[in-house]
Amino acid sequence: MKILDNRLLADLSAQARTNPRLRQNYNLHSSLDDPCQRLLNAMEPGSYIRPHRHLTPPKQEGFVGVRGRLAAIIFDRQGKVV
Repeated sequence: MKILDNRLLADLSAQARTNPRLRQNYNLHSSLDDPCQRLLNAMEPGSYIRPHRHLTPPKQEGFVGVRGRLAAIIFDRQGKVV
């Protein structure tokens, strides 16, 4: 069991601020081979996740905001902003 509390979130944000990509993940899954990979990803202002798809094998990706603010731009299959 992993405890997700304010201290963990603060520590993760502090690590993200020192990372050149301005983000830091904390894996909830036990192995990269797990079919379902869940993680926390602290993203600091200025961080950017480039548009991407998981096609091989096909996977969906979801985001749940825990605290703070973010902007998301959704693209259709042709790469146009919807």
